[in-house]
Amino acid sequence: MSLRGADKTAVEQSWTRLVQSSFQDAGEKVFLKLLKNDSTKANFKKFKDIPYSKLAGNDAVREHGGKVIQVLDDFIKGLDGSGCEAVKKAARLHKAAGMTHDQIDLMKPALCEVLDEAGCGDAKASWEELWRLFMAAHRDVY
Repeated sequence: MSLRGADKTAVEQSWTRLVQSSFQDAGEKVFLKLLKNDSTKANFKKFKDIPYSKLAGNDAVREHGGKVIQVLDDFIKGLDGSGCEAVKKAARLHKAAGMTHDQIDLMKPALCEVLDEAGCGDAKASWEELWRLFMAAHRDVY
């Protein structure tokens, strides 16, 4: 399981651009996109009772977002296969929390929207392939 050639380069370059300020900033941006939908927001015990208008800058959103970005960073840096363990660890946590693969897959459009806003929309096809690999590693756990 790996990403090669132009796809790997496109992902790495766009990733560098996305996380240039911090993992927490990037994670917050992704989670603000993800949590716009109330039914999605309801899946997060830490956030479900916080009005959407108060999520930006919220410490819990930034912390959780940073952790998600760290898992993606580990996965991207370990595209030779070593990054799968970070995804599997996250999958075990998701499984214990009762989250489905469909719920996890909701992260992809939010991530792609943030990448597009960062000027990385031309890497979308590469990110589609990366996400397919990410979800395959996630599904290995349950």
